[in-house]
Amino acid sequence: MSLREMVLRFKRYGMLLVLILVATFVMGLFPLARRINSYYSTSYVSLLKGFLNELLDQASSQSQSPFNAVVRRLNRHVDSVSNIDLSNLLRYEKLPWVSSDLRGIFVHGNSVKFLLERESEILLVEVPVSLFERTISADMAYVFLTSSEGIVVVCNRLDLLGSKLNTNKGFLRINGLVGFVHSEPLEGFDAFVGSFIPFGTYLIVLLPYIIVALAALCGAVFWLNFAYSFENRLITAVNAVLDNVNQSLAKLEKTDEVVFVPLETKISELNQLQDGIHRLVEAQKASWHELHAMTQNLQDTVNELEETQKILEERNEQIIATLAEAIEVKDANTFGHSDRVVTLALELAKEVGLRDPADLEAIKFGALLHDIGKIGIPEHILNKPGRLTQEEYEIMKMHPIYGEKIIKKISGWDLVADIIRHHHENYDGSGYPDGLKGDQITLRAQIVSLVDVFCALIEERPYRRAMSLEEALRLIEKEMVGTKFDPRLYQAFVKVLERYLRVYSAGL
Repeated sequence: MSLREMVLRFKRYGMLLVLILVATFVMGLFPLARRINSYYSTSYVSLLKGFLNELLDQASSQSQSPFNAVVRRLNRHVDSVSNIDLSNLLRYEKLPWVSSDLRGIFVHGNSVKFLLERESEILLVEVPVSLFERTISADMAYVFLTSSEGIVVVCNRLDLLGSKLNTNKGFLRINGLVGFVHSEPLEGFDAFVGSFIPFGTYLIVLLPYIIVALAALCGAVFWLNFAYSFENRLITAVNAVLDNVNQSLAKLEKTDEVVFVPLETKISELNQLQDGIHRLVEAQKASWHELHAMTQNLQDTVNELEETQKILEERNEQIIATLAEAIEVKDANTFGHSDRVVTLALELAKEVGLRDPADLEAIKFGALLHDIGKIGIPEHILNKPGRLTQEEYEIMKMHPIYGEKIIKKISGWDLVADIIRHHHENYDGSGYPDGLKGDQITLRAQIVSLVDVFCALIEERPYRRAMSLEEALRLIEKEMVGTKFDPRLYQAFVKVLERYLRVYSAGL
């Protein structure tokens, strides 16, 4: 691993550390915020509920004015004392009920109105909203009472009166204040009691936690910055040394007289390393001429070997071609057959995506020598003008085995031997000599098999005339595709013929 990669990895780990600190801070922040919500919501809501219950109990039982509240008995919508018609202000459909109208009826200014049903009469309890501000103390949050429509009718902060809440739980903005609101039904009334925690409350309560978390994060960032600064200095020094070494090496490739001059750095280990390189360069000069002479001799030897290899390969190909011609001389009916099979097989191999030189070489020589085993077949069977008897056919079926036996003796020709043994296997398993089917037959052997059959059909035989290209293709597609040949391989072969039809027609 290079120094730069190590530094990059260190930076990634540092960033991961910062991300972990941030994630830990965020993960810890949410539970604390929820605890704040739970604490203030529970305590303040309970405080308001207790006050309301005490106020309404006294008003209902004493029928007088507790806590500066006004209690009036109603006959339908008419006050039984003052005969004031309250039908525009109050409704009886839902009892008990809290009116959303803040206008005072029997008290001065704004008020909250409770309708209570006691035995056969209806009580109107009207309480000045200023009473709640004086009575309910909530420094860190605001407690409120809303009607069923969501209108704030009671709050210890008067400027929130009349505001409408759009949700019972969540963050929202009320009269310029952003905070978390939580409300729940007021037992026995068509109303809701809740609390509103301003965003500033969270900041005040969470400030110590935020300070500690930010201090830890700043410490980590400071340490990482210091580490990155050191790494950058180290990389700069190492790169300077490497540039100096590379320049000396570049000169060393052109001349024997190269002097490596160490660079002075602030890192003693790098200075020691350069001293060692300087001594190595000086020692290398002494052996440069000898090494150069040895290299030149080695290159001359390699050139001679390559030339010899080229001559041997040419001779081997000539021997193989001669061997293929010897097979065709024995089987007079197949003159030129192997050359045609080689040409088409290589084109089909490229069409199906075979690019490995070993595969292409195996197909080339496998196609050229696929019938080499016919050397072991008697000539009266090979050149028989009519149909072979069953006994003769069984003898003929031995030529792939004979061919494999011959080719396997050549070192490194296992792939060629496989093609020769299996070029008469069928896609459905009905071929010979091993009865292989489907993917058990190598793609190399399938290619040679298909091209071999096609070339045989368009060639003259003693027992039949040569077919045209169209006739051969129709016969293969009708009787052999799916049984003897893979349909996908056949489609690729048709594309090869369409592309090279003019060339093949001229040559055949």
